[in-house]
Amino acid sequence: MRNDAHDDFDDVPSLTPDRRDDDDFESEPQPYARAAAAPRAAKAPRAASTGPLWALVGALSIALAGLGWWSFQQISLMEQQLVATQESFARISEEAAGRIQDISGKVVAAESTSTSGSEALKLQVRQLENKLNELSKQQQAAGGQQSGQDKRIEQLVADLKTAQGDAGKYGDSLKSLGSGQDALKSELANLKTELASLKSSQGDAGKLATQIKSLSGEVEALKKAGNSNAAVERLEQDMLVLKSEIDNRPAASNSGSSTAEFDAYRAQTTRSINTLQAQIQNLQQQIDAR
Repeated sequence: MRNDAHDDFDDVPSLTPDRRDDDDFESEPQPYARAAAAPRAAKAPRAASTGPLWALVGALSIALAGLGWWSFQQISLMEQQLVATQESFARISEEAAGRIQDISGKVVAAESTSTSGSEALKLQVRQLENKLNELSKQQQAAGGQQSGQDKRIEQLVADLKTAQGDAGKYGDSLKSLGSGQDALKSELANLKTELASLKSSQGDAGKLATQIKSLSGEVEALKKAGNSNAAVERLEQDMLVLKSEIDNRPAASNSGSSTAEFDAYRAQTTRSINTLQAQIQNLQQQIDAR
């Protein structure tokens, strides 16, 4: 790049003509001009004019000044462009740093996510391995249970065959039990009939007991009265009727506690009637003695 403002002007050559600049070989004058040139040579040489030279120097100076000013403007513009470029580079570097930080954060997050994901996968793999081990254990246990169940099934089949063999024997027993059950049903019907007759007999016995009590009351009244032969005869007839009813009542079967109780009650009633007869006879003797 040119730097005209700092050029050195000390070594600029002089523009003034010198004798050294004359030609070493002068041109030979024409023959017809030699006579006229002789008197001119006798005159003193005329000094050359320096105005054009100074004009040229001024023009060059102005050109150099314009060139320097233009160079200064270009340098200033380049400095501004350099500053703008540096600022743009700074902004770009800041943006790049921010993007790098974002990318690094994303990379760290991705690494943490991948790490957590890998850990989760490892945990799932461990859980699956544990489940697989449990399933294998359960399968082994199921195999043992299956073998045990097979043995039990075989045992049940054997028991079933044995039961089928015993079923024929039990069939005969069931038939005999059925016939015995029919006999028991008939006996139960007979017992129900006897029980109904016993209930009716107990009702009649209650009536007889009531009559005996009334007769006892009449006997006591006769004892107090002392002179009622007709009443005594009537009581004797009633006692005979009651005794005949008790004696003529059909006896029940000898089986069962109800029959025994009825027999005891009949015996007690008979004793009561005998006692009343004895009292009536005693009363009759007393009446006859009077």
